Amino acid sequence: MPAHPPPARQGTYSTASGLKEHIIHALELAKSDLEAKHQKANFVRIIMRFPQIRSVFDRLKAIHAKCDVNGDGSISAEEVTAAMAELMNDGRAKGRASIKLDFVKRSLSISEVDEAEETKGEGLDVKQFIVMCAIGFILAEENKELSTFGGMLASGDDAYRRAMTDVVTAYLSFDREGKGYFTADEFQGFMSASKRADAARNVFSDERFAELDVSGDGKVDFEEFVYAFSKWVSDEDEEEDDEDPYLSRKANPLTPRVLLALQLSKTKLEKNEKGVNFTRIIMRFPKIHKVFDRLRSIHAKYDTDNSGKIELSELYDAMNEIMTAGDDDTTVMDKSQIESIFMLSDLDHHGAQEGLDVKEFIVFCAVGFILAEAGGKSAKLITGEVSENDKEYRDAMMDIVGAYLTFDKEGKGYFTSDEMHNAVQSVGKKDAGNLLTPERWRELDIDHSGVVDFEEFVHAFSLWVTAGDDEDSDEE
Repeated sequence: MPAHPPPARQGTYSTASGLKEHIIHALELAKSDLEAKHQKANFVRIIMRFPQIRSVFDRLKAIHAKCDVNGDGSISAEEVTAAMAELMNDGRAKGRASIKLDFVKRSLSISEVDEAEETKGEGLDVKQFIVMCAIGFILAEENKELSTFGGMLASGDDAYRRAMTDVVTAYLSFDREGKGYFTADEFQGFMSASKRADAARNVFSDERFAELDVSGDGKVDFEEFVYAFSKWVSDEDEEEDDEDPYLSRKANPLTPRVLLALQLSKTKLEKNEKGVNFTRIIMRFPKIHKVFDRLRSIHAKYDTDNSGKIELSELYDAMNEIMTAGDDDTTVMDKSQIESIFMLSDLDHHGAQEGLDVKEFIVFCAVGFILAEAGGKSAKLITGEVSENDKEYRDAMMDIVGAYLTFDKEGKGYFTSDEMHNAVQSVGKKDAGNLLTPERWRELDIDHSGVVDFEEFVHAFSLWVTAGDDEDSDEE
């Protein structure tokens, strides 16, 4: 028989110690829930789900980037509260109490793992932010009236809820009593008892325990565990970045914002009950082609040396034509953002001096569009602004986003050949099947990484839409 759920804690949220009591009680509830379902906390099974958890963590990184208004790499209690207010306005906190800044500040304080004493209270980095989200998730599970950032994100988001549940389950693999911490001996006991310990040992070595025990007291609490766990889940990404930092566009400051923009676009399409359908988009190729022709004309106009490419300096002039300030004649381009979008779109890595060809310029415009759709202070300073007054342009760009999300159904920022194959199989239409062949995959995966991101997709998509142009030219 499973143990009865532990009685509710009467501890206060107004002190750090009271908050810790609630965290421990939430862990006890999670443990009881597993027992009631006759399930065991199994860290090895969680390892198998690292890609799905990484996808959710990438989304949290994107949210962190959006909240980090001043771009200093950390977010304050005020910035988190503002983001929570936005989620509440979106209906992500039905039945929950109003947001309390003091509680947010205490949540941030308890999440400041591995923070020097002199810098405490200055905000959370990305890993600490993930800790805060995990804490907020379990506290919101314990108290259905409490408003937390992590709890709000779980509203209506099954992928996020599953990932956070995985985090809690991974922790309980070692703290089997749900007492709020585990020791090195308990870790060793898990390794001895596990029938598949070898699979976990590669991830959870003695060195890993040293990473876990941040305070050096011989015990690992939930916050310390989540802090280290977020690094383990992303370790593969960091190794890839180290191999070739120049070619990796992940280092671009706008990459997290692009990911968030894709998530928002996915949510918007679902909210409007407009399912993504590649076959329907194929039927719109002629209209998309018209918009691409306009972009080709702008590209040709500002390619002053007829090199076939627009240099970064020429791009600023082209942007003045694409952008429209409406009634505000004082609108000024943010050149640093233009440069960041340029670098994301420079898929052949030829740099600012050589510039963007036509297809890369279309990528540039598509990235600018989704960033503008994501909103924020930068919305009027990038290419998406034109869509406010140009329905034809806006519809074409939304078609591009919808086409991409046909394959990246979770909006995680990339898709694999298997995901593309599954999407084509589910469509079952002749037009889509003829277009989405194995040869098309080779066009998509420009950097041969095995995955296709949004920029790579737009580059190939521009080829597909204009494929007939080459045939017409040959006939002439």
